[in-house]
Amino acid sequence: MVLVAQGMPNNSQLTASASQITGCRLLPEENCAKEFGACTQVEEWVAGRSSSSTPLSYRQLYPLLTTYSSFVGVWHQAGEADSPAGALFSFRWAPSGIEVVRLQPRRQYTTDIAHERLCMLGPGHARFEGDLVVGGTKCVLRDYGSSREQHCSGGSPPGGGSCLRVSAAEAAACVAAPLGSSPGASSGFGYELLRFMQGTVQKSGRRSRRSGGSSANRAPLLHHFSRVPCPSRQQRSQHPHRLAGLWKGLYGPHGCELLSLSLDFSQRSARIVATKLTGDVNVPAGEVTWRAQAAPLQQPWPAEEQAWLQLRPQMVAAAAATAYRLAESEAADEAAGDVMAALVQQEQPPQHALQLLGQHQQQQQQQGPHPGLQQDLQGLADGFSALQLQQRRELAGIAAWEAAMLARRVVSIYRGQGRLAGHGFSNAHWVEGRLWVYADGSCGFVFVAQPMQCCLVDLQRLDGDL
Repeated sequence: MVLVAQGMPNNSQLTASASQITGCRLLPEENCAKEFGACTQVEEWVAGRSSSSTPLSYRQLYPLLTTYSSFVGVWHQAGEADSPAGALFSFRWAPSGIEVVRLQPRRQYTTDIAHERLCMLGPGHARFEGDLVVGGTKCVLRDYGSSREQHCSGGSPPGGGSCLRVSAAEAAACVAAPLGSSPGASSGFGYELLRFMQGTVQKSGRRSRRSGGSSANRAPLLHHFSRVPCPSRQQRSQHPHRLAGLWKGLYGPHGCELLSLSLDFSQRSARIVATKLTGDVNVPAGEVTWRAQAAPLQQPWPAEEQAWLQLRPQMVAAAAATAYRLAESEAADEAAGDVMAALVQQEQPPQHALQLLGQHQQQQQQQGPHPGLQQDLQGLADGFSALQLQQRRELAGIAAWEAAMLARRVVSIYRGQGRLAGHGFSNAHWVEGRLWVYADGSCGFVFVAQPMQCCLVDLQRLDGDL
């Protein structure tokens, strides 16, 4: 005989209550997977937690993921007062955290973008911590595991650059007499300079090892960032202007630079404004590089605009010639680095590097200190006979880029102004310019320095590189 007390639940009621309790316990895990499962691997955030710390529950993880989602986006590094180049970073989802990568050109003469990782943010990555301030428009990263000296020994600092840059000029004195023979009068200074640099680096390393000390007792290294507005494709379809967003393009001898295009309504009429996210010694990062009226010219276009369009093939050829010269200079710098590394290591420098440096020096002497845009491309291509196969393929990439530029068709024209300046942003002034929008959705801006003398900067979206 089974007695059931009045008011007490039966077995079915107990089973239903248990399932409800179990459902409540699994609800945070379901929420994490539903909201963030498409962006990251939620289980990796829990599994990546250090074994020495308190285990992370899904109930704790959900607000943590919500907080970290605010970091995702494009950021511009602040505090680059000593360098006009600037630096652009992408904070993006990774399987076990937020990955912070720097966006920089793979080669100065192409628009291919490379990703250089700075750090990871998340419960399993304790070296870096981040804080959002000023309504989420500013970010501060605290690095507890490195110092400024370690940046020089372990890699480049996040702001860009390296602790030791080698150029063709620095190794020019070492080309004539490789180490192992008696340095002549013309190369003795370069030889002594290399020995001095080698001794200085070794002494600095010994002092650092003697100083010792724990990195945990040091103050963290701070990295400051400002958020860059970056509308998505869906947002751009609803945006007042289709050109808003992030772009990349070759700025003549300065190479690839990154821009942000936005609409400015502060004046009587709306304008399209292009601001540099990465800059150069003439117009640095953070400055407006060109601006244009938001309304295009009515068709049929005036005869003056037709004349500019007829000059576009010559503008493209000049841009390609500049890219070839950048490739030549970069190859010479790499060869100079190989020569200097061999001399420091008491080894014979590579023969192909010596030949390339010799050809580069002869071309510089023939061209003078400031070669013009009108340069014989065939003679320049002959100077690359000593390059390796990979570098030749990269030169072929320049030819393909030139062909793609020539194939673009202008469908809209906007009147505007471009900004030119001297070294250090001196004598900055505005010149006449034109914004051309192409049939494929890309665009280009023409800087008119003098009548019938102009420079074209074709731009491409940065969407695929983020």
